[in-house]
Amino acid sequence: MAPLVSLKRHNRLFLLGLLVLTLAVRGGVLLARYRDLAADPDGYRQLATNLVQQGVYGYGESDESAGDSSIRPSAFRPPLYPLVLACAGGTSGAGQAVIAVLHFLMGVATVALIYVLSQRWQLGGWGLLAAALTACDPILLNQSTLLMTETLATLLAVVGLVCLTRLNERPTLVSAAMAGGALATASLCRPTFLVWLAAVAVLLMLSSCFQSVRQKVFGAAEPELTGGLWRCLITLLLVAVGVLSPWICRNYVALGRPIVATTHGGYTLMLGNNDGFYDFLQQGRWGDIWDSCELDERYNRIKQQLDDDEVEADRWAREQAVTCIQRRGGMFVYSCAVRIGRLWGPVPHQVDSSESMAKRLARYAVGLWYVLVFLFAAIGVSSLGRRLFHSPWIWGLLVCLSFTAVHTVYWSNLRMRAPLMPVVAMAAAFGAKRIAERRGDNRP
Repeated sequence: MAPLVSLKRHNRLFLLGLLVLTLAVRGGVLLARYRDLAADPDGYRQLATNLVQQGVYGYGESDESAGDSSIRPSAFRPPLYPLVLACAGGTSGAGQAVIAVLHFLMGVATVALIYVLSQRWQLGGWGLLAAALTACDPILLNQSTLLMTETLATLLAVVGLVCLTRLNERPTLVSAAMAGGALATASLCRPTFLVWLAAVAVLLMLSSCFQSVRQKVFGAAEPELTGGLWRCLITLLLVAVGVLSPWICRNYVALGRPIVATTHGGYTLMLGNNDGFYDFLQQGRWGDIWDSCELDERYNRIKQQLDDDEVEADRWAREQAVTCIQRRGGMFVYSCAVRIGRLWGPVPHQVDSSESMAKRLARYAVGLWYVLVFLFAAIGVSSLGRRLFHSPWIWGLLVCLSFTAVHTVYWSNLRMRAPLMPVVAMAAAFGAKRIAERRGDNRP
């Protein structure tokens, strides 16, 4: 009995240490870079402000002849993050402090849920390592100090994993509804999650049709489970459509198109597939920085010629990208490899041609962190073997594959893998666990 009591006491101490670490690291970084939250690089605060003050989700446009300004409805950015900012008071006079607290709470909640999830994924005490890696992840720390979607998207990705794990443990209509709602909500924050939602639906459909898949995913092959899985699949999809439908209907009314994602996809596709970028990949030297200003100016000029019609501008950008891909197929294949490398590369890409030595050393330190984390994650994946394709690990595999597939074609950089880092942390913790087991020591 004494060892059991001691173990519980140590667990409580470790959990307390994890809490202190999370509060110190997340809070410390936010305090140190508090001023960065004043910037609005993607216009999310502007969307939230216009929504609160004018009741319109869109950007302002001025009429110089009339001397007034109006708000034009937009679907260029996904709606969830601006809605959260608007509801939390992120547009008020104390908006910067509100956003800092909001990001802090999101980060703490993400770390806490990762520990909970690690226990469901049978990591035991090594779940503390997964949670600690998530708490200290450089991408997540950096993005928590910026007015961007990564902090919320990462939290929603973990919530989706928790709900899918629950669906695997108890395939009921309630758990299916929760999973569908979580994945659809995440899609309203980052449209890439729509691909994850589709992948989950396909896997559930295959599990319902084929006994072998059902055995791998749900660990059961009873015929009576088939009908339950079909009901779960239908429930998941119905709830997901219900969550997405207000955004789709709003876009149909405001923009004349039932847009499920955003009007930003065409631009993002063109950003990664255009003659300027392809030429840069052919001729540029290692470490050179590609400047997209000329492409941005061209896109904005075309958009103005189209009377600021986002839908038509999105279609034009997509056509430009497709034409470039068809004309330069070899460079498209090479650029896909480059985009995968930028998504999963350990060292952040240089963004400033006159980078200081301090920033360069910081980039290399981040690269060293990720080399070590990826090494342990690779050991974990190798140790999992076929279990990687069984629930619950398959849900994490699907979200990683979904994001990688999208950003193989669309524009990609290191920060876009932020929602995937908790999954990588779980795999790294499993790798550390297996190394310890081989050494005859299972203590974290």
